[in-house]
Amino acid sequence: MDRGRSRCIDDALAEKIETLAKDRPHLDGPGLLGELRARRSPGMRLPSLSSLYRFLKTHGLDQRCAPHRRDHRAYSFDFANDCWQSDVMFGPSLALPDGSRKKTYLIAILDDATRVVPHGQFYFQQHLMALKDCLKQALLKRGVPVRLYMDNGKIFRSRLILLMAARLGIHVIHSRPYRPQGRAKIERWFRRVRTSFLSRIDLNRIDDLATLNRLFFAWIEGEYHSRPHRGLEGERPLDLWMRLSENIRALPSEVDLDELFRDELTRRVGKDGTFTLKGQRFEAGPTLIGEKITVRFDPFDLRRVSITGHDGKKHDAFPVDLQANRRIRRLADEPQPQRSDPPPLKAIESLAAQQDLRPGKDPRKEE
Repeated sequence: MDRGRSRCIDDALAEKIETLAKDRPHLDGPGLLGELRARRSPGMRLPSLSSLYRFLKTHGLDQRCAPHRRDHRAYSFDFANDCWQSDVMFGPSLALPDGSRKKTYLIAILDDATRVVPHGQFYFQQHLMALKDCLKQALLKRGVPVRLYMDNGKIFRSRLILLMAARLGIHVIHSRPYRPQGRAKIERWFRRVRTSFLSRIDLNRIDDLATLNRLFFAWIEGEYHSRPHRGLEGERPLDLWMRLSENIRALPSEVDLDELFRDELTRRVGKDGTFTLKGQRFEAGPTLIGEKITVRFDPFDLRRVSITGHDGKKHDAFPVDLQANRRIRRLADEPQPQRSDPPPLKAIESLAAQQDLRPGKDPRKEE
C-alpha cells in the first residue's frame, strides 16, 4: 500500500520539502535538512539524509539545479573550404637552455567538411602575431575559405583579422561566449593531438620549438591525413579533401600576403610634416602638410609604413629621425604668385553717403 511513499515523511512534511526544494533549488540535501530543522514544529520528525535524497528523486526534484536543455545538433558542410574552424590549445612546456621551462600554445585551423588541417603550429605566445602567421600559411596551402568560425577571444576579434577577411571575401563567425559546442570538431581534434601525438613524443629530448613543430608537421601529413577517420565513415581526410575540392577558391596570384595582413587607419599630417601612429611619429613630408592620409602598416613591424594622400599615390614613411633632420637642408619656400592691386573697398563709403543724403538732416548743424 505504501510503495513509492516514504514511511518517515508524512504528507505535511512532504509538502514543506517540495515547497522548499522548488523555491531554493540551490540547496543540497544537508542544506534542506538544516532549513527544515530551523522551521520544524514541535513533534515533527525529520528524515535521514538518505531518505531525503530518495524522496527528492522519487518526486523529480533531484535535478532541479541542472542547466536548461539546449538544442545542440551535429552539422557538417558540403564541400572543402566551406568552413574553417580555428582555436587555441594549451601545449606542453619546453625546457629552455637556462634551465627554465616555457609554455607553448597550439593554434590550429580545421576544415569542417573533410577534417583536413590547413595549418597548425605550436607557438610560445598566444598572440595576434602567431594567429596571423598560422592563417597566412593556411591560405598558402589550402586556398581561401568561405567562412572562418573562430573562438570569441581577443586575438580572434582583432581589427587586423577582420580586415584580412573583408579583403578576401571571407565571412567571419565567432562562437558565443561560454558556448564551445559549435566548435566541437576542433575540440575533438585537440583531444586527438594529446592522445595520438603528445603522448608519443619524449618532451625531455625536445629543446626548442622548431623540433616540436617538425615532429608535429610529420604527424599531421604522414599519419593523421592518411588514416581512416571514424567521423568520416572510415574515409581518409586527405582523400575526402580531394573528392570535395571542386569549389575551392585559390589564393589570387596578385595578392601580396604581407600587404593583405596590414592594418589601415586615417591620420592628418601636422605642420611639421609628421603624423603619429601607435605613439610613434613618422615623416610624411612637407608636401602633405595639413592633408588627411591613409596609413597601412604591419602592427608588429613599424620600421616602415605605407601612406596614401589625396592624389592616390603611395609613399613609404619612416620613423622620425631628429638627429638626421637637424642636418637636412630645408626646401626653399614656394614663390608667392604676384597679385595685382586689390579693388578698393566701397561698402562703408556707400553707407556713409546714404547717411549724408538722409531726409531732414542739416549738414550745417553737424558743422
